[in-house]
Amino acid sequence: MSYSQPIIKGDKHTKMLPQGTALVLEGGGTRGFYSAGVFEAFMDAGIIFPYIVGVSAGAANAISYISGQKLRSRVIIEKYVGDHRYVSRRDLLRHRTLFGYDFIFETVPTRHVFFDRENFDSVDITFLTGAMDCATGKTVWFEKNEISDGFTVTRASCSVPLIAKIVKHNGLELLDGGVSDPIPIEKSIEDGNDFHVIVLTRNQGYRKEAFKFGWLVKLFYKKYPQLIEAMLKRHVTYNRQLALCEELERDNKALIIRPLKPISVDRASADVNKLLALYDEGHVEGAQIVSMLEKYFTTI
Repeated sequence: MSYSQPIIKGDKHTKMLPQGTALVLEGGGTRGFYSAGVFEAFMDAGIIFPYIVGVSAGAANAISYISGQKLRSRVIIEKYVGDHRYVSRRDLLRHRTLFGYDFIFETVPTRHVFFDRENFDSVDITFLTGAMDCATGKTVWFEKNEISDGFTVTRASCSVPLIAKIVKHNGLELLDGGVSDPIPIEKSIEDGNDFHVIVLTRNQGYRKEAFKFGWLVKLFYKKYPQLIEAMLKRHVTYNRQLALCEELERDNKALIIRPLKPISVDRASADVNKLLALYDEGHVEGAQIVSMLEKYFTTI
């Protein structure tokens, strides 16, 4: 073996939260490393949710959490996010993709930072990854057992329009699930959950504004009118789902975890120091939520 492969063996989760408890995950590109820090706190406590639903980077980072691989995401930030093969604006011009998905989902898990597939497969939970069907503009949900080697459905969920190529899978053309279901709280409710832990990657008070480059979406995706519509109303969808999350929290039916201050990195940041700080912030704030969860579930 000519490459260095850190072996981060997955640990078994020791505490399954009660049925009806959901973990709901927003995306956000490399901002999603905040969520990965939150998951680190969950792994420290040994807790796992019976139901996890996520889109884009939220769903991607949850994979290491489910496999129980402590510090795996942090090692990836330290060693690989700054690599031009991970994210490169030059590749956006050359190859029409900002993120190097072959590197992220094939090279890193198999050659650099081992992914514990056996442990991932052994965890008996519902895990849903959402991607947008370009033909309908609606979300298609993929089960845990559909996440195969190569992570095709995860790639699809992370493939943001204009900065990534359409992913073809099982006869579907797919893009970022964060367009059609940016905070998949409605899916969690629809599936019968009654308490939701929601991990956001924006600070309190944030509201999404209308997309400024609608003309470019119309130019690139003129064959996909429903995709265009979903992109143009994404801010409406996001703000509606965010309002629902906040209403649930006021009604003691949810806990929201989110950065305490505005994040200083964008979705394609490769600033290793800033991303490590964001990860560590998520770890600290996740630990506080663990304490709240333990208190909540001993009083019901």
